[in-house]
Amino acid sequence: MSSAPQSIDYPYSDVVRPDVLAMIPADGRIIGSIGCGAAATEAELVKNGRVVHGADVSAAAVRVASSRLTSARLIDAGCSQPFASDSLDGLILADVLEHLPRAWDALRSFTECVRVGGWLVISVPNMLYFGSLYQLLWKRDWPEAQTGIFDSTHIQFMTTRRLARWCANAGLTIEKTYGRYDPNGPRRTRAGRLVDSLSFGLLHEFCIFQIQIQCRRAR
Repeated sequence: MSSAPQSIDYPYSDVVRPDVLAMIPADGRIIGSIGCGAAATEAELVKNGRVVHGADVSAAAVRVASSRLTSARLIDAGCSQPFASDSLDGLILADVLEHLPRAWDALRSFTECVRVGGWLVISVPNMLYFGSLYQLLWKRDWPEAQTGIFDSTHIQFMTTRRLARWCANAGLTIEKTYGRYDPNGPRRTRAGRLVDSLSFGLLHEFCIFQIQIQCRRAR
C-alpha cells in the first residue's frame, strides 16, 4: 500500500516507531491497533505480510491510515470494543490507555477483541520518570504540553505496578517488559541508561520515559 502525504492536522508525529515494532511478537497474522494515528508504524507490519486493522478518533489520521493498512475505522472516544470479540491474533495499544477514563475497564474490553493465547503490546508514559518527578517535586508543577509525558490530554497517572495490576485484572499474562529511555535527545537517553546501569537496575523505574510490555490473553 502506498504512503499518504505527511501533512495532516494531527498532533502526533507521523513516523515509524522502532520501539513499538521491537515489541511485536513473530506470531499472529491478524492484528488490530487502537489509537493507530496515521499508522506509519503499523504500515511496516503490512509490508511484511500481516493483516492490520486500525482504529482512531481522528478523522484526518484515519484517512491516512486507510491508505496504509488493511482497513482503518473512525471510532468515538468512548468506544469500548472497536473490533469483534476473539477476532484478532494481536493488538497494539501504543500510548492509548493514559487518555481514557476508567482505562482499566477499557483494557479489559480491548482484551476481549483478541483470541485466547493472542498477544497485546502496550506502551504508556512513565509518570515516575525522574524528569517528571523533577517537575512535580522540585518545581511543584505539572505542565500542559501537546505531546509527551505532560500531554494535556492524559488523565491517568501511569506506573509499572498500576499497569501490571490492570493487566492481571484483564486476564493478561505479562511475558516481557521493555523500557524506553527518553527519546528527546541523545543526552537524555545516555543519562537514563547511565543512572540505570550505575544503580544496577534498582532505579530502573525512574530512568525510563515509557513503560512498555508484551503480554498474552490467558483467559
